[in-house]
Formats: sequence, structure tokens, C-alpha cells
Amino acid sequence: MRRSAPALVCLALLLGACSGEPDLGVYTSGRNAVVRGAASGPVQVWSPSAGTLSRVPTEGPRGSSLLGEAGPLWKTTRELPVVEKGGPIPAPLVERAGFRFREILGTRGTTEIDPVRSAGVSVRSVVKVRRELAPPVYLATATAGAHGIPGPSGRSPVSSPADCVAAIAVLDHDAEKTLSTLPLPGAAETCAVPTLTAPVDLDGDGTLDILAYGQSESKGFRAWFAIAADGTLKPGPTSVWTDIP
Repeated sequence: MRRSAPALVCLALLLGACSGEPDLGVYTSGRNAVVRGAASGPVQVWSPSAGTLSRVPTEGPRGSSLLGEAGPLWKTTRELPVVEKGGPIPAPLVERAGFRFREILGTRGTTEIDPVRSAGVSVRSVVKVRRELAPPVYLATATAGAHGIPGPSGRSPVSSPADCVAAIAVLDHDAEKTLSTLPLPGAAETCAVPTLTAPVDLDGDGTLDILAYGQSESKGFRAWFAIAADGTLKPGPTSVWTDIP
């Protein structure tokens, strides 16, 4: 699962970086999706749940454009399928993932009794990544706080910026070992809960990619990753938006 240097540089599929086009990241805003950048003609976008779509932007607030389609969406230059939803992740594995993230994000005092959210760490998203001639690995995200999780008194609020610190990690097939980990600065900056898509080959190079994204009120982030054969995370470009209309 190796990615060549040109592929890392030229992810024109989502970002249009090699063609000089603006970064048209798309995020939900009410019932519309906001396009960042100038676009007047049809824009081809990809949704994990809907596949490839073509939309004509209309004028939106503050120089943005609206696609009239709920996100998250990403610009694409090739047809991409709907991502098949993976099977449920066993609860004991998610619990073990929580222990791994305690090692990554540290621990803090909490009254939480749920082992997945105890010690001040909340596992947010876990997906299984199958590999050829090797055991599967799990990609997971977690935050240092439990913000946004429903409870008896409503959803947990953000108590401090430290609650929004987040990380992504590759875990072995039993979630007993951390193979690779990276911080998610976009999630920390926007305080958005990081969610993972199921693996999909975004740029057609035969290597599965995974998108991490999130939105909190008027702020959102996105980042994509590939996983090397040894479990090392290969990060692609990250985009962060604030003040989304």
C-alpha cells in the first residue's frame, strides 16, 4: 500500500492543486452545501453516501457558492462509487482503541464510567481496512473531550480548548498495538468531531484512501490519508474552514 511521490503531490482529484484550480472544499450549511472558491459552471463532486454528483452552484453569502445538496462533499474529476458501509466494530475492540488513545492523548480526571470515554478520551470513529496478504488494520479517531455526546443533561459541552484536541491512529488487527498516529489540527481548530469514511480509492492509483472530516456549527475540516504496508499513515493535504455561511 505504497503511494508514489507524484501521487502525494498531485492529488488533483479532490483538491485541483496540480491544475491550479481553487480548493473547492464543500461543507453543509443548513440545507445547502457551501463551495469555497469561484465556480459558475457545473461542479462534479463526490459524496461518500451518494457517489459522484454534478451540481451547478448558485450565489451564496460572502462570496461563496451553494450547491443545494447536503454534504460532506468533495470535488472530483472522475466517477467514484458510493462507499459501502462497513460492518459493526466489536465493542471490545473499540474499548481497546480507547486504551490506545489514552496513551496518545493522555488521561485526565472524569466521572465518565463508559470505558470508551473514560479517562477523558472519547473514541469517535473506527473503520476496518483490509489488506492483501496481511491481517487487517483499524483506523480510528478520538478526541480529548466528550463534547457533543448525548447524556442525561443533554449533549456534553466544550469546557476548554483542550477538549477539542484530536488524533488519528492506525491500530493492529486486535487494537492491541498502535502502528502509527498523527494529530488532527483541523479538528482541534474547529472543535469538530472527526469522522472517518470507509476506504475508497480516491485517485485511481490502486491504493485505498480514507477521509477524515467534521463540522461543528459554522466551522469544518477535512483531511485524507493513505496507509503504507507497515501501517504508517501517509497524510495528504488538509483544509480547514472557518465562518462557513
